[in-house]
Amino acid sequence: MRLRHFHNIKGVFFDLDGTLFDTAPELIIAVQKMFQELNLPPVSAEIIKSFIGKGAENLVRKSIEQASPKDGHQFFTLGLDLFYQFYDELVDQSIPFEGAEKALSDLSLKGLKLACVTNKPKQFTDKILKKHEMHKFLHFVISGDEVERKKPDPLSIQLTCNALGIRADESIMVGDSFNDIEAGYNAGSYVVTVPYGYQSGQSIDCPKVDLAVKKLTDLVTAIN
Repeated sequence: MRLRHFHNIKGVFFDLDGTLFDTAPELIIAVQKMFQELNLPPVSAEIIKSFIGKGAENLVRKSIEQASPKDGHQFFTLGLDLFYQFYDELVDQSIPFEGAEKALSDLSLKGLKLACVTNKPKQFTDKILKKHEMHKFLHFVISGDEVERKKPDPLSIQLTCNALGIRADESIMVGDSFNDIEAGYNAGSYVVTVPYGYQSGQSIDCPKVDLAVKKLTDLVTAIN
């Protein structure tokens, strides 16, 4: 994909899981502990990882269905409670991807309004951002349980634009998955992808992507 530069940008919005933070190890451990508590057979880490990115409920539901295809629905409510319990003990152990903090810092110094737009539940979003002091760079954070419709629906991006007082075409959605691409594109934002996250088996190489960067710091020179 050709290198492009963005002009008249006022806001940059980041996904969390797979974009700012490598959260997969802790999410996988929490799901595996949930399986043990429910006496369900184990599921491989790679399969669990493929369910990351569409919110905690989807992660738990898909994982349980994989472990117990015939009667998995009966474990969901308890499974979700157990997952929340185990993940809450692990969430702040996730580490940012290389260059994530520097990118936020440098973009903030350029006067841009930064936001985190994630499908992750608010209690986990806040905990991980504050643990690593990334919240200090962000003007707005919106989580999956604060909206009626999660990404790939554009609602969370639209609400972020409204909160920051900017138009969608003055913003960039940065993410690692098809959900981020669809949400950004349908909201009318520019779309930038990173290659190292959780694609859930879906290609992120598509015409709806305006720029594919190798690392988040590449954004700094591409904007304004």
